[in-house]
Amino acid sequence: MVIDPFSLTGLLVLAIFLIGMTLIVFEAQLEMDKFKPAMFMMSGLIVIGAHYALTDPNGFQYFLHAQSETKGELFGLIAFMAFMWMVVELLNERNVFTALNGYLMGKGLGARGMFWATGALSALLSPFLNNITTAMIFGKTVKNISVNQRYTHIALCNIVIASNSGVWFLGTSTSLMVVLAGKISIAGLLLLIPSALIGWLIFAAALHFFYLRKLSDEQLIHIADQSETALKPGGAGLAVVGFFAVVGAVLCNVFLRVSIEFAIGIGLGMVAIYAWWLIRKGIEMPWQDQLQKVEWNALLFFIGIITAVSCLNHVGWLSYISRLFEIMHPTSVNMILGVASGVMDNVPVEAAALMSNPQLGLDQWALNALMVGIGGSLTVVGSAAGVMAMSLDKTYSFGVHMKFLPVILLNFFGSLGIWYIQFQVFGLY
Repeated sequence: MVIDPFSLTGLLVLAIFLIGMTLIVFEAQLEMDKFKPAMFMMSGLIVIGAHYALTDPNGFQYFLHAQSETKGELFGLIAFMAFMWMVVELLNERNVFTALNGYLMGKGLGARGMFWATGALSALLSPFLNNITTAMIFGKTVKNISVNQRYTHIALCNIVIASNSGVWFLGTSTSLMVVLAGKISIAGLLLLIPSALIGWLIFAAALHFFYLRKLSDEQLIHIADQSETALKPGGAGLAVVGFFAVVGAVLCNVFLRVSIEFAIGIGLGMVAIYAWWLIRKGIEMPWQDQLQKVEWNALLFFIGIITAVSCLNHVGWLSYISRLFEIMHPTSVNMILGVASGVMDNVPVEAAALMSNPQLGLDQWALNALMVGIGGSLTVVGSAAGVMAMSLDKTYSFGVHMKFLPVILLNFFGSLGIWYIQFQVFGLY
């Protein structure tokens, strides 16, 4: 049973969603954390509940069933993100990432070398650390070494695009949501490695040739103070345990069919036990404090957005997306969704695509994860990595990011082209 989208109830739910999304898009200008309007958007539940109370009390059963399904989806998403964040915070406390940055800065790579090093590491690590964490780690590196604002902007743009290329594993919320919804397996996501990485390489080469190469040879970077970049005791061992915990979680998911959120929770347990063992050896490590450093504002944002999209689905608005897949070629629709994710943020776009439940094959669900994931890079507000870049450098704005749009489009269409050759021409999936 679906409420008519053009009824008073349907229009009110849509209005609440649009008001909330407008506030989210302009969060930087309003200086309002986006979890606040996202939680407000959950008030669509009250509108739907009032509709059934006043017009059709028997409809509450459908409403309760819809809420139950949403809670199930949210558990997997929030549990995975919280568990993975805790692993990252434990590694961060031991200076694992700081030491990596110190190693890079101590190699004397120069401005162009650091451009490629931070970009490549962002592309390779973001699938495992998630895009916002990767953007934070290497964005701080750029901020620490850059003495030229133009260079800072170019390097940050590179990091944002590279971080969002982590769609081939679980580096973006988009890929995680598609896996948790059962539309594609982790093994299926891994098929996107050529599309994601070659797309980033095309972009980075163009960014280097058309923007970075034009900077004068005057000093662009300096070597930052490395006095605090050494690994803390136990850091190397913890990094090894963390690596095997994540790899083990993936293997359990692929071969034993253990849900990825439970598998990564087991991995967190292994890392936490190793941290406890370090403390028993006399190493001072406030590991319990680190477990509490989860970005709850980000998790609250996901709860609010997915619930709001569920409300849109309940009143019938998402049926138009599934119809779009019926009247247009799925590839074209996925491209449209990718562009929309750059404007609206990729989380609500992916949630809407999943809840509309179009009947797609593995190739199109892979494209969906790819397009919506990297589509968030089209504007700086379309992804968590872009928002992180703006928070690290207040001069990196929407307007600055859009100056790089020609080469960002190379990433978008380059990745699409590689996907087409792999999936459609050669049928390699």
